[in-house]
Amino acid sequence: MGFLLILMLLLSPWSYALPFDEDEELTVQAKLAYNTVVDVIPLDDMRTAMTGVWTHGLNSKVYWTDSMEKTYQKGDAQRAKMKKRVNEAYLQLLNDISLGSVDPETISIDIKMKRKKFLTPQQLQALVISTGQNASLLLDTLAPQNAPYVSLRTTLGKVFPACQNGQWGALVKTKKVLKMDVKDPAVVALKSRLAFLGYPISNPDDNFDQDVINAVNDIEWNMHMKPDNTLHPTGKVWKFLNVTCMERVRQLQADMEKMRWFPNQFEDRYIFINLAMTYFVLVDKTQNPAYVTSFRTINGRQERKSPTMRDKIVRVILNPSWVVPPTIFIEDKVTEIRGLPRYQIKYYFDSHNYEVWDKEFSHRLDPTSIDWWSFDSKLDADIFIRQKPNYWNALGVIKFELTNSFSVYLHDTNQRELFWEPQRLLSSGCIRLEKPFDLAEYLLKGTQWDRTKIESSTLKPGEVADKSIKIDLTNPITVYTAFLTSFLSSDNIIRFTDDVYGQNADILQNLKSL
Repeated sequence: MGFLLILMLLLSPWSYALPFDEDEELTVQAKLAYNTVVDVIPLDDMRTAMTGVWTHGLNSKVYWTDSMEKTYQKGDAQRAKMKKRVNEAYLQLLNDISLGSVDPETISIDIKMKRKKFLTPQQLQALVISTGQNASLLLDTLAPQNAPYVSLRTTLGKVFPACQNGQWGALVKTKKVLKMDVKDPAVVALKSRLAFLGYPISNPDDNFDQDVINAVNDIEWNMHMKPDNTLHPTGKVWKFLNVTCMERVRQLQADMEKMRWFPNQFEDRYIFINLAMTYFVLVDKTQNPAYVTSFRTINGRQERKSPTMRDKIVRVILNPSWVVPPTIFIEDKVTEIRGLPRYQIKYYFDSHNYEVWDKEFSHRLDPTSIDWWSFDSKLDADIFIRQKPNYWNALGVIKFELTNSFSVYLHDTNQRELFWEPQRLLSSGCIRLEKPFDLAEYLLKGTQWDRTKIESSTLKPGEVADKSIKIDLTNPITVYTAFLTSFLSSDNIIRFTDDVYGQNADILQNLKSL
């Protein structure tokens, strides 16, 4: 019964936000209501919960301050007087653990998340009862249960203690370029670090062996670099490996904060795309055993970031056309056309299967009739370039349509070879998929559109079509995207990458370090 109640609460709409409404009378009433709800929880339990909140990447001193501890040590009489103050601090912690300390709308325009709402006093009271008035259990229940957050919390639970006990120390300096079978005392410490991160190291000696090469190559790949089987003592990878333990903890703190913006629990069927690691994962727990598949993605470069968001795939489009988005149209296509002699314009449009249309897409225009050299993006905003469906279309032959208003979706690509490159932050915001046919087959399972029909209906090299095939999904699937720079992968290896999007620094300005 308790579990069902918790589940109902987590799925119900949250209607209060902390800090409370600006209306003074409502603020007083709301504070009183919330204070009354948590006042039944023993102060000692609250102290235990707040001092142990480092496991969630939050600094306990923000909630259980040194001043509180000093008062607490004075005995029962003083503890009774501080209960209201502790209640308010604990409520703030509940708010921060469930919604996040940082409002996502204040970080960056590429974060398309709105701050969630906190539980009503009535909902919180029911949850206090169902958790047996246990402050730590209540805290853990309100914390995210989604898989990425749980993974990050597990990682923090391993890394942060290593900062305290010296298990993560600085690497030993060397002047050698380390490569296969080179021996150096620095390799011992290097192997220890790699083993700590979860890489398989069979021999902890000073030999730069195949185990180390495999690990270093993997790290280079995650840093979007081409592996070269060597480690240079002044190179980027060495500096990356020598990042301090507490800097990695701060990275984990930032990523955990991002995941607090998302729902407490994900659906039984969902897609999660790690934008930083350029990786796609689909999880379907409705199947027995659960169905999980993963593959590579190509997503937004630094100048045109893919958004952090929650959305749904609602339609599969075979042989999509591509309407060039305004930014690409002005910054890329017009610039490209201006570099051509006038006599090559028609060939340029024909060879790319491009067409020029008016804003209603009711009249097709002759591209040679347009003065591209005096083109003004404000005056001529009613002109659009459309690429007809074909195998080399920018969207490839499959598009997965989402519901957002900023023209971001998932799709195939005409640059399929790029999935074998480590640097895959290359797109203009949309997300390209390594295995679009696999996803289409999964989404259309149980319909007439089996794998054979999907493949036979998509265009082949040299083929061009005038129309697309649009298939609405009867069971849309949720898509989550987030730029996570740290992760515990399914092979139990802790991986880090650079914060190319620059989100972490802005988040960490508002989060006190552990």
